Amino acid sequence: MEDHSLFAQALELVLGQRLADEGDGAEFARAATVADGLRIADRQGPFDLAVVDLVLPDGNGADLVREVKAAYQGTRVAVLSAGPDLSGALSAGADEAISKLVPLPEIVARLEALARAGGRPGT
Repeated sequence: MEDHSLFAQALELVLGQRLADEGDGAEFARAATVADGLRIADRQGPFDLAVVDLVLPDGNGADLVREVKAAYQGTRVAVLSAGPDLSGALSAGADEAISKLVPLPEIVARLEALARAGGRPGT
């Protein structure tokens, strides 16, 4: 759930290509708000990986992290945020918290590793 559309599209493109190069298909669902993220999680979950921003127009992404982890314990959740303090993401249950100041290749590598480790768990 990422409210910066251009960044989300770039991440989707690069991560999707990396996963496709390894023979894994990748499907993405994008939401710009907590409410949209909850709807997508309810309709399409579980996921291999959920990427959540902490600062969303209608609330705190940490709430979304808690909801996704409660509904689908095996889903890997990464918080990707420009905010200076990512500790709330980990306390909410995120598997990893990554600053948007990290170079894109490293972000993609870390998300790819989480996606591969997740492997579509049951509810």
